Amino acid sequence: MRNFLVIILLFISSLAFAQEAALQFEQANQLYRSGEYQKAAQMLEQIIKNGYASPALYYNLGNVYFKQNNIPASILNYERAKRLSPNDDDINYNLQLANLRVIDKIEPIPRLFIINWWKSFIDLFSSGGWSWAAIIFLWITAICGALIFVLRGITFQRLAFVGTITALIITVLSFIGMFQRYQSEQKEQWAVVFSQTVSVKSAPDVQSTDLFVLHEGVKVEFLDAVGEWRKIRLADGKVGWLMVEAVRVI
Repeated sequence: MRNFLVIILLFISSLAFAQEAALQFEQANQLYRSGEYQKAAQMLEQIIKNGYASPALYYNLGNVYFKQNNIPASILNYERAKRLSPNDDDINYNLQLANLRVIDKIEPIPRLFIINWWKSFIDLFSSGGWSWAAIIFLWITAICGALIFVLRGITFQRLAFVGTITALIITVLSFIGMFQRYQSEQKEQWAVVFSQTVSVKSAPDVQSTDLFVLHEGVKVEFLDAVGEWRKIRLADGKVGWLMVEAVRVI
């Protein structure tokens, strides 16, 4: 009985915190519309610090920082929003606008059409979205499969069979999408340069050779770590080392 009461109290507390977060989110939006960008940013950051995350939350925070001309912070939050909602047109459009303000123009290495197509397919949903699709179509597969034995008439049975095969294929693709999307979310570590300028080194050593210079707002991929140093790769394939203090992880 005591455990049940604890669960009820925790549930009520979580609802209260969620309502408070929703109220703060709306207040932050009002501050944004009033042009009080600093206060809006502080309130949105507090919501995130309290453990809440959503595409809308990161998207609005990106907008606030963009209005403040804080380009690396706006890109960081647009990227976080995109991670949760990869195909949101507003997020992608505003991210493109912010990237236009970055000094360094990094041209990605061209990839085969089929690789681009498959990555675009995997990025249709987050891993959570793919898991929901897999569950839904798994149920559809089971229902259609049962209808094969329930329905009378060869035409209806054939339709149920086609539905079963189609739903099964989509289920398998959904599980593949979920698995690969989850792997990319867990293994791939991306960051945004926050230092105005940072020299990328040939080795994790201050005395090593400077390879090239990056400016704030550039997105980099982590490949390795040695102490406070991170081995990074750019979209154009360039590789080097920089201090972790120069970037913030997406």
